Amino acid sequence: MKKAFLVLLVISMMAPAAFAGAVRNNVGCGLGTLLFESVGKPNGGWLLQMTASWTNATLSNTFSMTTGTINCAGNINKAVSIEVYEFVTANMDNLAKDIAMGQGDTINSLGTMLAVKDVDAFAGRLQANFSDIFPNADVQSDSVANKIIALS
Repeated sequence: MKKAFLVLLVISMMAPAAFAGAVRNNVGCGLGTLLFESVGKPNGGWLLQMTASWTNATLSNTFSMTTGTINCAGNINKAVSIEVYEFVTANMDNLAKDIAMGQGDTINSLGTMLAVKDVDAFAGRLQANFSDIFPNADVQSDSVANKIIALS
């Protein structure tokens, strides 16, 4: 029993190294990324990435992601609050009209909520994808909101 457990433990410890063939810089942002990205290979080896990931997790990466500091400014997740979903639910008809026209107050409001830099380009993307956003009259508001967020 002890041998089987030991073998299983060794295999489970070696598994991450087996999947590390294509090394990518995929440890996110934070202090660990800044400290270890310039060491070694251009993308760092798998050991450097593991160290950077551990450093990010240990040294409160949440702070840097929340404040947009330590190389996290451009990587803030667009997982928006319930306000966007509520806004889409409350304004489905007006939103459909504005998206069809490619302009309007509901698009401007959504652009502000989603921190879109170019609202006119955002409106154009929405208008170009109208049939995907509103595939039928019975479309659910959460589906509409998810498609709008993906286009933002």
